[in-house]
Amino acid sequence: MIRGVIFDMDGLMFDTERIYQEAWIEAGRRLGAPVTEDVVLRIRGRNVADSRRLFEELFDGAVDYDAVRAVRTELSDAAIAKNGLPPKPGLYALLDELEKRGIGAALATSTAREKAMEYLGLAGVRERFAASVCGDEVAHSKPDPDIFQRAAALLNVPCGECIVLEDSPNGLVAAHRAGAKPVMVPDLTPPDDELRSICAAVVPTLADVIPLLDTL
Repeated sequence: MIRGVIFDMDGLMFDTERIYQEAWIEAGRRLGAPVTEDVVLRIRGRNVADSRRLFEELFDGAVDYDAVRAVRTELSDAAIAKNGLPPKPGLYALLDELEKRGIGAALATSTAREKAMEYLGLAGVRERFAASVCGDEVAHSKPDPDIFQRAAALLNVPCGECIVLEDSPNGLVAAHRAGAKPVMVPDLTPPDDELRSICAAVVPTLADVIPLLDTL
Protein backbone atom coordinates (compact mmCIF):
# COMPACT_ATOMS: atom_id res chain seq x y z
CA MET A 1 0.00 0.00 0.00
CA ILE A 2 1.34 3.41 -0.96
CA ARG A 3 0.92 5.98 1.79
CA GLY A 4 3.50 8.56 0.71
CA VAL A 5 5.03 9.94 -2.48
CA ILE A 6 8.37 11.72 -2.33
CA PHE A 7 9.28 14.03 -5.20
CA ASP A 8 12.66 15.10 -6.47
CA MET A 9 12.43 18.58 -7.98
CA ASP A 10 14.82 19.54 -10.81
CA GLY A 11 14.28 17.44 -13.90
CA LEU A 12 11.35 15.67 -12.23
CA MET A 13 8.84 18.39 -11.35
CA PHE A 14 10.37 21.14 -13.45
CA ASP A 15 12.25 21.05 -16.75
CA THR A 16 15.27 22.78 -15.23
CA GLU A 17 18.07 20.22 -15.68
CA ARG A 18 18.49 21.21 -19.34
CA ILE A 19 18.81 24.83 -18.26
CA TYR A 20 21.37 23.90 -15.60
CA GLN A 21 23.39 21.70 -17.94
CA GLU A 22 23.70 24.40 -20.57
CA ALA A 23 24.55 26.93 -17.86
CA TRP A 24 27.24 24.68 -16.27
CA ILE A 25 28.93 24.13 -19.63
CA GLU A 26 28.76 27.80 -20.58
CA ALA A 27 30.05 28.85 -17.14
CA GLY A 28 32.97 26.46 -17.55
CA ARG A 29 33.70 27.85 -21.02
CA ARG A 30 33.72 31.42 -19.73
CA LEU A 31 36.10 30.52 -16.90
CA GLY A 32 38.31 28.18 -18.91
CA ALA A 33 37.16 25.07 -17.03
CA PRO A 34 36.48 21.82 -18.96
CA VAL A 35 32.95 21.22 -17.65
CA THR A 36 31.38 18.59 -19.92
CA GLU A 37 28.01 16.82 -20.02
CA ASP A 38 29.63 13.89 -18.23
CA VAL A 39 30.80 16.16 -15.39
CA VAL A 40 27.29 17.60 -15.06
CA LEU A 41 25.81 14.09 -15.01
CA ARG A 42 28.10 13.07 -12.16
CA ILE A 43 27.07 16.00 -9.95
CA ARG A 44 23.37 15.85 -10.89
CA GLY A 45 21.30 15.15 -7.80
CA ARG A 46 24.09 16.04 -5.38
CA ASN A 47 24.06 18.97 -2.99
CA VAL A 48 26.59 21.81 -3.08
CA ALA A 49 29.03 20.28 -0.58
CA ASP A 50 29.19 16.94 -2.39
CA SER A 51 29.40 18.61 -5.80
CA ARG A 52 32.31 20.72 -4.58
CA ARG A 53 34.14 17.62 -3.35
CA LEU A 54 33.54 15.86 -6.65
CA PHE A 55 34.86 18.85 -8.62
CA GLU A 56 38.02 18.81 -6.50
CA GLU A 57 38.50 15.12 -7.27
CA LEU A 58 37.75 15.41 -10.98
CA PHE A 59 39.93 18.45 -11.59
CA ASP A 60 42.63 17.86 -8.96
CA GLY A 61 41.77 21.18 -7.34
CA ALA A 62 42.50 23.11 -10.54
CA VAL A 63 38.90 24.31 -11.03
CA ASP A 64 37.25 26.75 -8.62
CA TYR A 65 33.87 25.10 -8.11
CA ASP A 66 32.33 28.09 -6.36
CA ALA A 67 33.35 30.49 -9.13
CA VAL A 68 31.92 28.22 -11.83
CA ARG A 69 28.76 27.64 -9.81
CA ALA A 70 28.25 31.38 -9.32
CA VAL A 71 28.29 31.96 -13.08
CA ARG A 72 26.09 28.90 -13.64
CA THR A 73 23.55 30.25 -11.14
CA GLU A 74 23.57 33.68 -12.78
CA LEU A 75 22.94 32.14 -16.20
CA SER A 76 20.22 29.72 -15.08
CA ASP A 77 18.43 32.35 -12.99
CA ALA A 78 18.41 34.68 -15.99
CA ALA A 79 16.99 31.95 -18.24
CA ILE A 80 14.18 31.15 -15.78
CA ALA A 81 13.42 34.85 -15.22
CA LYS A 82 13.13 35.32 -18.98
CA ASN A 83 11.28 32.16 -19.96
CA GLY A 84 9.56 31.03 -16.77
CA LEU A 85 9.74 27.81 -14.79
CA PRO A 86 8.52 24.97 -17.01
CA PRO A 87 6.55 22.26 -15.15
CA LYS A 88 6.93 18.68 -16.33
CA PRO A 89 3.88 17.00 -17.88
CA GLY A 90 1.49 15.48 -15.37
CA LEU A 91 2.74 17.35 -12.29
CA TYR A 92 -0.55 19.00 -11.40
CA ALA A 93 -2.64 15.94 -12.28
CA LEU A 94 -0.55 13.75 -9.97
CA LEU A 95 -0.68 16.24 -7.11
CA ASP A 96 -4.47 16.49 -7.53
CA GLU A 97 -4.77 12.68 -7.37
CA LEU A 98 -2.63 12.43 -4.24
CA GLU A 99 -4.74 15.08 -2.55
CA LYS A 100 -7.94 13.29 -3.54
CA ARG A 101 -6.67 10.00 -2.10
CA GLY A 102 -5.21 11.52 1.04
CA ILE A 103 -1.68 10.36 0.18
CA GLY A 104 1.02 12.59 1.63
CA ALA A 105 3.46 14.31 -0.72
CA ALA A 106 6.96 15.32 0.30
CA LEU A 107 9.76 17.14 -1.49
CA ALA A 108 13.32 15.79 -1.29
CA THR A 109 15.63 17.92 -3.39
CA SER A 110 19.38 18.51 -3.46
CA THR A 111 18.63 22.18 -4.14
CA ALA A 112 19.02 24.52 -1.16
CA ARG A 113 15.81 25.45 0.67
CA GLU A 114 15.66 29.10 -0.36
CA LYS A 115 15.80 28.27 -4.07
CA ALA A 116 13.52 25.23 -3.74
CA MET A 117 10.82 27.24 -1.98
CA GLU A 118 11.16 29.96 -4.61
CA TYR A 119 10.52 27.41 -7.35
CA LEU A 120 7.56 25.83 -5.55
CA GLY A 121 6.09 29.29 -5.12
CA LEU A 122 6.56 30.16 -8.80
CA ALA A 123 4.76 26.95 -9.75
CA GLY A 124 1.99 27.50 -7.21
CA VAL A 125 2.54 24.14 -5.49
CA ARG A 126 4.23 25.03 -2.21
CA GLU A 127 1.14 24.22 -0.14
CA ARG A 128 0.69 20.87 -1.88
CA PHE A 129 3.61 19.33 0.02
CA ALA A 130 3.16 18.18 3.60
CA ALA A 131 6.92 17.99 4.15
CA SER A 132 10.19 18.99 2.52
CA VAL A 133 13.88 18.23 2.94
CA CYS A 134 16.43 20.25 1.00
CA GLY A 135 20.06 19.80 0.04
CA ASP A 136 21.43 22.18 2.63
CA GLU A 137 19.69 20.23 5.40
CA VAL A 138 21.38 16.83 5.07
CA ALA A 139 25.00 15.91 5.75
CA HIS A 140 25.12 13.29 2.99
CA SER A 141 23.40 13.96 -0.31
CA LYS A 142 22.16 11.53 -2.94
CA PRO A 143 23.21 8.76 -3.67
CA ASP A 144 23.15 8.33 0.13
CA PRO A 145 19.62 7.57 1.37
CA ASP A 146 19.46 10.19 4.15
CA ILE A 147 17.25 12.72 2.38
CA PHE A 148 14.54 10.19 1.51
CA GLN A 149 14.62 8.58 4.94
CA ARG A 150 14.10 11.98 6.53
CA ALA A 151 11.30 12.89 4.12
CA ALA A 152 9.47 9.63 4.86
CA ALA A 153 9.88 10.24 8.59
CA LEU A 154 8.36 13.70 8.23
CA LEU A 155 5.38 12.12 6.46
CA ASN A 156 5.25 9.55 9.30
CA VAL A 157 5.26 6.78 6.69
CA PRO A 158 7.75 3.88 6.46
CA CYS A 159 10.07 4.14 3.46
CA GLY A 160 8.75 0.84 2.16
CA GLU A 161 5.31 2.41 1.77
CA CYS A 162 6.66 5.39 -0.19
CA ILE A 163 7.15 5.87 -3.90
CA VAL A 164 10.17 8.04 -4.66
CA LEU A 165 9.96 9.87 -7.99
CA GLU A 166 13.34 10.59 -9.55
CA ASP A 167 15.01 11.29 -12.87
CA SER A 168 18.69 11.09 -11.91
CA PRO A 169 20.84 7.99 -11.32
CA ASN A 170 22.10 9.41 -8.01
CA GLY A 171 18.54 9.93 -6.82
CA LEU A 172 17.35 6.48 -7.85
CA VAL A 173 20.27 4.81 -6.07
CA ALA A 174 19.48 6.86 -2.96
CA ALA A 175 15.81 5.82 -3.09
CA HIS A 176 16.78 2.17 -3.48
CA ARG A 177 19.17 2.38 -0.54
CA ALA A 178 16.44 4.01 1.55
CA GLY A 179 14.22 0.98 1.04
CA ALA A 180 11.58 2.99 -0.83
CA LYS A 181 9.99 2.16 -4.19
CA PRO A 182 12.04 4.07 -6.80
CA VAL A 183 10.10 5.18 -9.87
CA MET A 184 12.07 6.76 -12.69
CA VAL A 185 10.58 9.47 -14.87
CA PRO A 186 13.49 9.97 -17.29
CA ASP A 187 14.73 13.42 -18.18
CA LEU A 188 18.25 13.88 -19.55
CA THR A 189 19.47 10.41 -18.61
CA PRO A 190 17.72 7.40 -20.19
CA PRO A 191 17.37 4.28 -18.04
CA ASP A 192 19.98 1.57 -18.58
CA ASP A 193 19.73 -2.02 -17.40
CA GLU A 194 21.40 -1.20 -14.08
CA LEU A 195 18.92 1.58 -13.29
CA ARG A 196 15.96 -0.53 -14.38
CA SER A 197 17.07 -3.28 -12.02
CA ILE A 198 16.60 -1.04 -8.96
CA CYS A 199 13.40 0.69 -10.11
CA ALA A 200 9.91 -0.43 -9.22
CA ALA A 201 8.82 1.17 -12.50
CA VAL A 202 9.98 3.47 -15.29
CA VAL A 203 7.26 5.72 -16.71
CA PRO A 204 7.29 8.49 -19.33
CA THR A 205 5.47 11.22 -17.37
CA LEU A 206 4.27 12.06 -13.88
CA ALA A 207 0.69 11.39 -14.99
CA ASP A 208 1.71 7.77 -15.58
CA VAL A 209 2.51 7.47 -11.86
CA ILE A 210 -1.18 7.61 -10.98
CA PRO A 211 -1.96 3.94 -11.90
CA LEU A 212 1.07 2.84 -9.86
CA LEU A 213 -0.63 4.07 -6.69
CA ASP A 214 -2.84 0.97 -6.93
CA THR A 215 -0.27 -1.55 -8.12
CA LEU A 216 3.00 -0.94 -6.24
